Amino acid sequence: MIRMSPLPLALALCLFAAPALAVDAPKGIVKLKSAKQGDVHLKHETHTALKCEVCHGQGEPGKMEGMNQKKGHALCQDCHKKDAAKKAPVKCDGCHHKQKPA
Repeated sequence: MIRMSPLPLALALCLFAAPALAVDAPKGIVKLKSAKQGDVHLKHETHTALKCEVCHGQGEPGKMEGMNQKKGHALCQDCHKKDAAKKAPVKCDGCHHKQKPA
């Protein structure tokens, strides 16, 4: 009897399973580092009605590289102001949370 290595099967499973795992949205609060006003606390679940590309751009959703104040405000504030009926925060402390001193 010819015995086959399980390695090809394992590799095939990884190739097909990895993309499915990569798009799993984070649970709970995502914290985006922000020095001056405090970290941005984002509930990913409240944004799932949007298509991933709206926030993450084209390609595979994942960590939003290159996010800075200008990009963050352009992306988030414009959308939040348009969606006032859903009570999206528009003031600084609605998204930014300063860590309390110890």
